[in-house]
Amino acid sequence: MTGPADFKLLLLLRALSDVVLVGANTARQENYRQPKPHPEYEFLARPTPRLAIVSASLEFDLDSNLFSGGQEPTIIINVGDSKPPADLAKLAQVVPIVRNEILGSAIISTLSQIGLTKVTCEGGAKLLSEMLKADVIDEYDLTISPSQVGGTAKFAESLPIDWDQVGTASADDFQFQRFFNKRVSQQLQ
Repeated sequence: MTGPADFKLLLLLRALSDVVLVGANTARQENYRQPKPHPEYEFLARPTPRLAIVSASLEFDLDSNLFSGGQEPTIIINVGDSKPPADLAKLAQVVPIVRNEILGSAIISTLSQIGLTKVTCEGGAKLLSEMLKADVIDEYDLTISPSQVGGTAKFAESLPIDWDQVGTASADDFQFQRFFNKRVSQQLQ
C-alpha cells in the first residue's frame, strides 16, 4: 500500500524518533526488521531508532529479522504474564510492563525509563487503540492511499474528536495528513 513518497516520509518519521513501537502481530505479519541508518537523514545527527515490540505471548521466530541487523537489541515489552524464554532474553532486551495504569501510559512510561521519549508508533490497530485510549499520542500522521485492504480499523473507534489538522501534502495518488492532539496544539500556542 505504500509508494515512494510515503516510504520516504516513514523513514523521516523514524529518523526523528528514539524508538519505533509496534505490536507483535503487526511485526510478524509485516516482516518487521530493526531500523537501519539512512544516509539521507544523517544531517539530523540522531542515533538510529530502536525497535520495540509489544507482546503478551512472547512467541517469536528467533531467526527472524526482528532480532538481527540493528545497532542495539530489539526491545520486547512484555505485557503478559509469560516468562521470557532464555533464548529470547539473549537476543532482545525484554522489559516487563507494570500494569498499575492504562496500558498505553504504561508503555510510554516504560520506554521513558530507558531513555526513549520520542516514540513513533506504527500500529497495529490494537496497539494504536490502547495508545489513543491513554491519550499519549501527540501527533498523528496519516497517509491516504487509493488502495483498500481487508480488515477493520478498530483503532478508529478510540480516535478522539479533538485533533487539529496542521499539515497536508500529496504525491502521486497519496495524500498525507498531519494532526496534532488539541492538547498539544494548545501547549504550542
